[in-house]
Amino acid sequence: MKTEREIFIKSIQSLAESVYDFHDRWNLINYNKPSHEAMKERKELLAEEVSELNQEIDKTDELKSIKLLCREAADVLYVSVGHLLALGKDGLEAIDQVSQKNNKKTSKTHFFDKKVKKVKKLNI
Repeated sequence: MKTEREIFIKSIQSLAESVYDFHDRWNLINYNKPSHEAMKERKELLAEEVSELNQEIDKTDELKSIKLLCREAADVLYVSVGHLLALGKDGLEAIDQVSQKNNKKTSKTHFFDKKVKKVKKLNI
């Protein structure tokens, strides 16, 4: 039986493969385009998905749907991963840098601030 971690990682890998294939299918991968220009062109895509997620979050209790909430959150991730793909090698390096930075955070260096619901650096 797969662990929750294994299922999560497989789902993220599946999404990454889909994002790459989608962009390849529609010839959307253009590493010759300046990064800021590529992000500017994609900006509205992400804003639209974040807006749809916020709309689902803000629905009244009787209209809320966990399935729609999950799909909207996944749409935000899908478009965000597409942004990083559009950034090419620099985007991939940023993924690795952010992963490494967060992997170094431990209870010896950081704490979870319940007031702001954020991991913060300890004042050592």
